[in-house]
Amino acid sequence: MLRPLGMLEKMYPARQVLGVYNSVVITATYTVPSKLENGLLYNMFCASIVGLLHRHPSLCCYVEGEHTLKPTFRRLKTIQVKDVVQIVGLQQRHSLAQKLQELHDLEWPAGPNPLWKLVVMREQPHGSINSTLHIALVYHHVIGDGLSGVAFHRSLLHEISSIGKDTHHLQQAPETVDTPSSTSLLEPIEKLISLPVGWLFLIRQVVQEYAPQWLVGTSSPFWAGMPTKPLSECPLRSRLRLVSIQADELQLLLRESKRHKVTLTSLLTAAIVFALAVKLPGASRFLGITPYTLRRVTGTAMDEMVNQSTIFETDYPAEMLDCIRKTSNATEHAKSLWTAAAYFYAQMQDELTKCPRDNLVGLLAYVSDYVKFYEKKIGRTREATFEVSNVGVFRTSEESLPGNWTLKDMTFTQGAQPIGTAFTVNCVSVQGGPLTMAIAWQDSVIDEDIVDAVSHEFAYLPHLLQQGGPSQEAGR
Repeated sequence: MLRPLGMLEKMYPARQVLGVYNSVVITATYTVPSKLENGLLYNMFCASIVGLLHRHPSLCCYVEGEHTLKPTFRRLKTIQVKDVVQIVGLQQRHSLAQKLQELHDLEWPAGPNPLWKLVVMREQPHGSINSTLHIALVYHHVIGDGLSGVAFHRSLLHEISSIGKDTHHLQQAPETVDTPSSTSLLEPIEKLISLPVGWLFLIRQVVQEYAPQWLVGTSSPFWAGMPTKPLSECPLRSRLRLVSIQADELQLLLRESKRHKVTLTSLLTAAIVFALAVKLPGASRFLGITPYTLRRVTGTAMDEMVNQSTIFETDYPAEMLDCIRKTSNATEHAKSLWTAAAYFYAQMQDELTKCPRDNLVGLLAYVSDYVKFYEKKIGRTREATFEVSNVGVFRTSEESLPGNWTLKDMTFTQGAQPIGTAFTVNCVSVQGGPLTMAIAWQDSVIDEDIVDAVSHEFAYLPHLLQQGGPSQEAGR
């Protein structure tokens, strides 16, 4: 045994047991020479595995006892290469979202098997001297958060680059690879830092979770799509929509965000709230969730593969939504966006200032049975309207890329969440390149026209901030 799972890590096997959450996927897209054969490409990835296993110990483990109250991490002595490296064809770029949907809906096999794999999707345009590689890292959330996927891709790039152009020495890929016998994992969050929970914060969360509305006189309920249902009625079926903002447009968004003293995540969150307020005129509140890392307080480096994430909730009240609905032109539209962005930013800063005190992860100390904890959510209102997760910028340089490889973009995705938020938005960008937002949802939870409205608002942002014409606002 490597060690028992920590209180945050126990969440993910429990969700896997119930079939309500499978994986995180971070995909890096490269242009490579068409003459690079798939056999050689496969051998390059396989040759990289040994270095990756030494660099990231969480790639060497599996979870035993996921159905029990005390699951543990155990080391895989060997890894079957065919289980972690696959190369498949992809017809064209717009097929990527469909392929990612399929990957998110795949369940992890039981027993001692890796909790990650590389799926390399290759576009080969007829007659072109270049082809496109979409290198997708599919991994179980128990071994890494979103930043972990970015760290993996950085390590993979290093390993492939170290092979260089001298590929003639590459041997045929072995069937198995041994993991380091010295494998050890970082300690769980609660062993690294204290997570104090005050009585007032604890009571507020208990009341919010269990007390009926008529008893406590809470504000009007927030909109969150259809209530959760048993998987027999609402099986996991992921839908994905990818929206890109090109490099020059992204720089505009960053400059304007800085000028208004907010972050890009604040602006993107405001765009979601605006789109929903206009699209759903009967909704009186929205509740947003924003994951963020605890690495700055645990002292864990950003290039480690580990799950040290937590979440922050933001309530968007009726007064804000009413103001949004009264906008009638592009100027008012932009003003309402910056107001919502500043509102989010101020609350997020308050959260970061007090962290790790009164943190939602600290409440997990009071959960004894995680499977039952999630089972109780079935049939109830969802935990929030939406989630926005931004892992930031993937930075690289020409020197760090293999010869004749060009990094085009990255994509960060999650699958549908049958008992989670109504939809999720995951964001990542590459240095000097585009920003990609991935919207994930399930048809039995929300209608696709809501996704259309959010997608439109994202795509319209650069035009709006340039004041370049009349608004076609979010499906009005």
